[in-house]
Amino acid sequence: MNIEQRKSVIHEKLESMGETITSWSKKNKLDHRLVIDLIDGKFHGTRGVTLKTRMHLEEFFGNIF
Repeated sequence: MNIEQRKSVIHEKLESMGETITSWSKKNKLDHRLVIDLIDGKFHGTRGVTLKTRMHLEEFFGNIF
């Protein structure tokens, strides 16, 4: 899945819930900047905090990476 497809899937799911990336991140106690960087492909989420954040994203949105 490329970045544009990933953003589309996330946007559709959040929009149906009336949420934004920032509000969803705060509600799930995640750093919204890190979430955005993972979605944009700036981080791969292979170790540490980025891995935990990526796992949380995949748990909620499905296999988006």
